[in-house]
Amino acid sequence: MKGVPVYSAVMYHGLPGEIVVRLKFNGEKHLATTAAKMMMRYSMKLPGSNDILVPIPASKRRKRERGYNQAALIAGRLAYMSGSRSLDVLTKDESPSQVGLSFSRRRKNVEGIFHMKSRNRALSGADIWIVDDVATTCSTIDSAAQVLLDSGARSVMGLTLTYRKRMTDSIIHQ
Repeated sequence: MKGVPVYSAVMYHGLPGEIVVRLKFNGEKHLATTAAKMMMRYSMKLPGSNDILVPIPASKRRKRERGYNQAALIAGRLAYMSGSRSLDVLTKDESPSQVGLSFSRRRKNVEGIFHMKSRNRALSGADIWIVDDVATTCSTIDSAAQVLLDSGARSVMGLTLTYRKRMTDSIIHQ
């Protein structure tokens, strides 16, 4: 797969980076609304009312540790604000953290870890936005996108609050 377009609202530094950390690791779930508002305001492209938002799933272990999936919280707020709908249709196998891995290691790390929870007719012919908090190499979104395309989606794009500075072997272009 060549990759899917990914739109990120702002760069991961300063306040946006702090929002991601506090939402993801400090239990500050209310920041999902702030993240969604920033995405609505600063993203170059946004979902339409007929589009479906699919959050990147957390692994069972991560969800148990945190008590929630930050991407699902953001997707829910975005759906409300954009008039679209959010469907939590993917599951994720346990895998090592992506933090600190190179592009090639990140891509290998997420290969084949996403699966459909069950068949969902709503995805057939739909335009889907995969929602996550941060894009570094977009390997996670790319891997999840393939599962959605294989399930009948017409198109898949990614939407994140933040993106990390371009690395030498990243597919992110500023």
